[in-house]
Amino acid sequence: MSAVRVVEFQRNGVGCLPLPDRCTLDVFCFEEPEVQEAVAIAIEDMLYVVALAGIELHALDGVTVAPDCRAAACALQNLPAGQVPLEMNPQPEAMEMARTAAIRRGQDLRFHIVLRTELALMSFSPDAVMRRTALACIAHEAAHVEHESHLYRMFPDSYGKPLECGNRSPQTFVKAMDVWSEYAACRSSATFRPEAVEDFEGILCRAIEDSFAAAMEQIKAHREGRSAVEVSREIQQIFGDIFICAGYLLGHVNGLELNLKKHDTPRLDEVFEKNPSAEVLMTQLERTLHEMWLQEFVWASIEVFAPIYDLICNMMNQCGLVFVRHEEDSWVVMYEALEAIEACAERPKDDGLNGQCNE
Repeated sequence: MSAVRVVEFQRNGVGCLPLPDRCTLDVFCFEEPEVQEAVAIAIEDMLYVVALAGIELHALDGVTVAPDCRAAACALQNLPAGQVPLEMNPQPEAMEMARTAAIRRGQDLRFHIVLRTELALMSFSPDAVMRRTALACIAHEAAHVEHESHLYRMFPDSYGKPLECGNRSPQTFVKAMDVWSEYAACRSSATFRPEAVEDFEGILCRAIEDSFAAAMEQIKAHREGRSAVEVSREIQQIFGDIFICAGYLLGHVNGLELNLKKHDTPRLDEVFEKNPSAEVLMTQLERTLHEMWLQEFVWASIEVFAPIYDLICNMMNQCGLVFVRHEEDSWVVMYEALEAIEACAERPKDDGLNGQCNE
């Protein structure tokens, strides 16, 4: 068979399924024809399973298997050399197994799933646990196709153009949108692998436990000569990632028709005992995301993501960090008193991080 083939979905009486007429399937990374055939058949079958579960895949562009998901996604998106999408920092003890990329096809925006080679091989493993894991991962990416395509249809200017988010930091506002993205994908696909909640719990716990120290390391690096622009970017990354990790967990728990109070999360309970303010923020985030889920088809504007943005800023505030708006820039400052916050807005742009930090 060809390593890249076109899958025709609308046949054999299954045209009512939420699938595109066709999509591409690229298994070129495998040299052996028999492996290519097995992977292609397994992935196609799993797409049918996902569609039968109700995940809408009309905007699916295709599926590519590759050893490096980021590199393959960037190539598909035709990004300039050296430019990578804004995304979470790599998580300890975690390996990226898949991602979904937005692809322009003429006037349309479609969504392409990239699977890591190991995950593709798991899709036809004789081990049932491995097959379930592969299916759950594909279902998660398929849910991204559904929710991201819906977001694009509602707010087409949110893709490929400067983000209109008022006087907020664009970087952190994008993080707020990513929190929703992971929440929605996890909530839609949770039933494919309920036990994954333990993994998401561990990731969130590490993120909360490490965030303040990581932010202070960035401030120390700035005092030792690191660019204020880089430090501001990293600080926003740190706190934005906490909420993205929370989006994974909350989406998965809510997808199982539970909430944090009703689900057994012993490790997270211990973290909350040491960080009660984090528990308050996560409870508020869960309520916000659930309300967004219920109203997804009647959102009025991207202002719907503003409450998530505000919660991220609140956590930064509790760690002694705050945004200050100066002209066209958002400055991240460290403060010890309200007077210091007000004063730093008046300082010139060449001050240090204790005065300002240009985004």
